[in-house]
Amino acid sequence: MAGLTATGIGSGIDVSSLVSQLVSAERAPQENRLDLREAKAQARLSAFGSLKSSLETFQSNLSKLSDTETYQKRIGIGGDDEVFTTTIDTTAAAGKYSVQVEQLATRHKIASDAYTDGDTSVGTGQLTFTVNGESFSVSIEEGGDSLTAIRDAINSAEDNVGVSASIVTDQDGAHLVFTSDESGSANAITVQATVGVGDTGDLTALNFDPLDIPGSSLTQKVSADDSIIIVDGFTQTSSDLEVSDMIEGVTFSLVDARPGESFDFEVQVDDAAIKKTVQNFVASYNSLMTTLNSLTAYDAETEVAGVLQGDFTARSIASRLRQEIGGIVDGLDPAFDSLAEIGITTGDNSQLKLDSDKFSEVLSSNFDAIAGIFGGDNGFATRLSDSVSGYVESGGILDSRTEGLETQLARIADQRESLDRRMELVEARYAAQFNAMDSLISQLTTTGDFLTQQLSNLPGVAKNSN
Repeated sequence: MAGLTATGIGSGIDVSSLVSQLVSAERAPQENRLDLREAKAQARLSAFGSLKSSLETFQSNLSKLSDTETYQKRIGIGGDDEVFTTTIDTTAAAGKYSVQVEQLATRHKIASDAYTDGDTSVGTGQLTFTVNGESFSVSIEEGGDSLTAIRDAINSAEDNVGVSASIVTDQDGAHLVFTSDESGSANAITVQATVGVGDTGDLTALNFDPLDIPGSSLTQKVSADDSIIIVDGFTQTSSDLEVSDMIEGVTFSLVDARPGESFDFEVQVDDAAIKKTVQNFVASYNSLMTTLNSLTAYDAETEVAGVLQGDFTARSIASRLRQEIGGIVDGLDPAFDSLAEIGITTGDNSQLKLDSDKFSEVLSSNFDAIAGIFGGDNGFATRLSDSVSGYVESGGILDSRTEGLETQLARIADQRESLDRRMELVEARYAAQFNAMDSLISQLTTTGDFLTQQLSNLPGVAKNSN
């Protein structure tokens, strides 16, 4: 355990405070230099992080702008969502159509006559079901010939080709109901009953032939119908509620049949989506340039410079972007090969301005010009993205600058630790010196007091002192 040292007892000097002040005075110049270097490195590190984030956001917006599918999107105008809806892909050609939904596809449903209840025996033998050219059979044996047993045998058949059985009870009694799993005329159900030896009832009561409905035992509740749609006088049928092969790129989803009623429908280029994408491009570019200007500008009034003012990397990025923005796209019509010609110009502080009216005019009159300027391998979107890739990619220029600053900060941290260790030694040296001085003064004081006392006891000294 270190011994306790009382300082200042002999001299009356506050040795601890004096040592602390001397150490602080010696530390201050070096610590201030480290603080300034650290603050500058931290500020630049933060600035490069902000710049990289802005560049990545800008590049992300460019990816959609460079995608050729952005300029191929189509939308449907008109019609009635209560009658039909549409899904439109990029292969659809713009055009106007007259659409009628004459009939909706239905699932075939047939039912037996009324029985007392689900436990009532129907008969024994074999039932063969045929749907869309495929068949399966179930054997009905004594003890398993009730409505309930027949229903369960059909539903659990492993080779069932698409028939669901149920029991519906009304005021007349219980009815065995067969429903096709799929809609459309091709999925009509045929039931052929083969009576077994010693039939317990009359299994032929479940016979049904969709080609001979009057001669069938079962009653047809819902016919097996196809959807029918008419477009510009051309008729198409479908086994379900979707029709996807009448107009290339357009799928109709049918909702309600309105026989004889026509609806105007139009396929258009999705101008609004394209314009929104371009507006996002302008906004993200302006945001990037605002960040660059803020980091590199110099305010003459306040004499305050941006953190990256004069930085080569920041200047290179800004210069490269301005160069690309002011360029042209080779191979296009000279009247539409630059951003200015479609309504995008450069204003103060390198900010882009979009002339909405001019852009809309070009979009409606010369749509291909917009796609050519931005899309494809040679368009502005790809070129701008390529320009920033070398800066933002993993291991790129900004990562390299960031790593350099992080290394500098690590060295500063090491230098702080070294300074702390050195100041501990300096403090110990000062403390030892002043404590030694204090001890010496204490000894001298004690000796002086002793001599004074001795002198005062000498003969004649006291008298002279009076």
